[in-house]
Amino acid sequence: MKQSRSCFLLLLVLQCFGVPKVKASLDALRHSDCHSSSVSMETQILENYLTDQYTVTVIESSSEIPIVSPYCLSNPVPLNAFTLHRFQLFVHQSFEQNTREVDYRTNECFVGSGHIEELLTELLPYLSQYNPRAKTLLITQEMDDEQLAELFHTAWYKYRLLQIIVLNHHGNDTIESCVFNPFRKELSPMLKPLPTYRSDLHCQLLTDVDELESYNRDLNRFIDDRVYNLNGYPLNIAMHVSNGSTSAYDCILGTVSFSDIDQEILSIMQKIMNFSMILHKNELELSIGYIHQNGTPVGTLGLIENNLIDLAANSRIIHNYDTKNLLYLHYISTEKLVFITPSNFFHNRDKTLVFINPFSVAYMLTNVLLSFGVPMLIFLLEYVAYRLDVPRDPHPDTFGAKVLNLVGIIYNVSVKLPRAVRKRWIIVGLLVYNIVSYPIWQGVTIRYLHPSNQQVNNINSLEELIETELELKVSHYHEHIVRHEGPHIQSPVYRALSSRLSTKNTSSLRDSIEQIIIHRNSALLLADVYVPLVLAGNYKWIPGKPDGIWPIQKPIYEFYKSMAVPKTSPFVGTFNVIVLHCVEVGMNDRFMHQLETVVQLMKIRRTKEHSTEYNYIVFNMEHLMPLFIFYFAMLLLSSVIFLVELIVKRIELARSRQVIQVVELHVPFDFVL
Repeated sequence: MKQSRSCFLLLLVLQCFGVPKVKASLDALRHSDCHSSSVSMETQILENYLTDQYTVTVIESSSEIPIVSPYCLSNPVPLNAFTLHRFQLFVHQSFEQNTREVDYRTNECFVGSGHIEELLTELLPYLSQYNPRAKTLLITQEMDDEQLAELFHTAWYKYRLLQIIVLNHHGNDTIESCVFNPFRKELSPMLKPLPTYRSDLHCQLLTDVDELESYNRDLNRFIDDRVYNLNGYPLNIAMHVSNGSTSAYDCILGTVSFSDIDQEILSIMQKIMNFSMILHKNELELSIGYIHQNGTPVGTLGLIENNLIDLAANSRIIHNYDTKNLLYLHYISTEKLVFITPSNFFHNRDKTLVFINPFSVAYMLTNVLLSFGVPMLIFLLEYVAYRLDVPRDPHPDTFGAKVLNLVGIIYNVSVKLPRAVRKRWIIVGLLVYNIVSYPIWQGVTIRYLHPSNQQVNNINSLEELIETELELKVSHYHEHIVRHEGPHIQSPVYRALSSRLSTKNTSSLRDSIEQIIIHRNSALLLADVYVPLVLAGNYKWIPGKPDGIWPIQKPIYEFYKSMAVPKTSPFVGTFNVIVLHCVEVGMNDRFMHQLETVVQLMKIRRTKEHSTEYNYIVFNMEHLMPLFIFYFAMLLLSSVIFLVELIVKRIELARSRQVIQVVELHVPFDFVL
């Protein structure tokens, strides 16, 4: 019954954690004497050590040193039982079948037994490969001081297994319990680890159950304090040291300077944990840490993957590749990349938007049709009446002439119109068009001309950026991020932009901005948090160019900034606590406020130097010239026609005086002055 229950629990655990099934059957759990002195002490040590663990895996590597204590726990936990060979097979198969990124669990405990040779060569390598962060209790017999020191030295410096307790049995009633804190050891002048001796271990002989209460307290305190004070232990840290991400902006900021949040948190860690620093100065792009599409970690991430560093202070990654050995702390902030482009790139788009758009063209065509179509309609009506021989008024004025005369009076024409009907059509049509079109054009101008010239004549979307012939540039710092971006490449817009990105001549931010402002032939991908800083700069090194760049507000790429440690690192929990504390007390907000303060100061300075700058369109003849030219041309045309009509009328009047004839004039309307 006990055997079936244990097998069921093991299968349940394996199924829950998604590990591959091993064809070998598990060993039967044996009943043993749990009341002997040594077994009782071993059991209580194990219980104290397992207070926060959920599962225990028993690995029996030697029949000479049986494992009894896990089966005697007063509060049973799920037990997995393996022989050493079956555990090795289990580790191999789990890594073959698990291709996704694995996060090492911290709620596991392994209990193993064996002699020094078995532990060093057959058990520790597999424990390190499967879960180096798990707690490990090793049971052995009559191991001498030299072997104990060798065991701990190999476990830490080769396999990065720190959470190990060795219970070394001496006879039936004495247990020697040993733990190791490598951060208390002395170092060589070259900061290399020295050999480990018995004096470097923390060991205690237990001969009676009554000694366990004080022992458990000491053990818990030892484990809790082990990584909180490193006593000058040299941590290998990868970081690009140049004021973090802000180094490139020193030329713009002038005397204003501030540090990056990664460096500030690193200094807090160093002060609290008391460690010395071995700094790996990577190239700027390698300090990001990125992964090739074949899954190979490069730069900082390569160092993390191979356990060559303890902390990547400004490591960056945006992919979920099969790394299996990376752990990222709580995210500090999100970094978004946006393009900065030449300002007013579409130099005359404001005029185009006003005078060539569907709305204004439709109104113009409508007015033209009305102005010239109505007289033509009247002409057709009279022509039809003439062809059908419809009775007409005996007076010489036609119906069309009366209508045109009436329209002229309505539109406030204060002189008498010529009597020639067709000439009236032309003049009245032009007058109607000019009078009606002016307020409509005015409305179209207000409706379509945006109040901010920045919004009208600048590139405001990624789609517009693609349509230009600008050279799209990205710094080496961000190139590897955008080159290997996964989900975004599915979008045609991002795919097109990514294929055009170039890192040519981007080593200097100053030079890149100069290219944008002076030559107006490129656009640069930049972190959005620094865009206000760049916009606030007045570019004194570029004469006469106070405003030269314009940002596209939509970010094209987005990734997280994080402080990374290897999953094998014992500092994971402590680093998490410190980083989270820094974020909670407003470290990130303080950094952002520093940026905002610098931006506001530079804006104040810029306003003093360029007090007449406007961020909106001032309506002047430059913008409204096409309208006025057309308006005055039509007025000039109508005036010329009217003057010609007056001249013709005078000539006709002079000729009529030469003929002595009484003619009765009919005036259809009298003007009232």
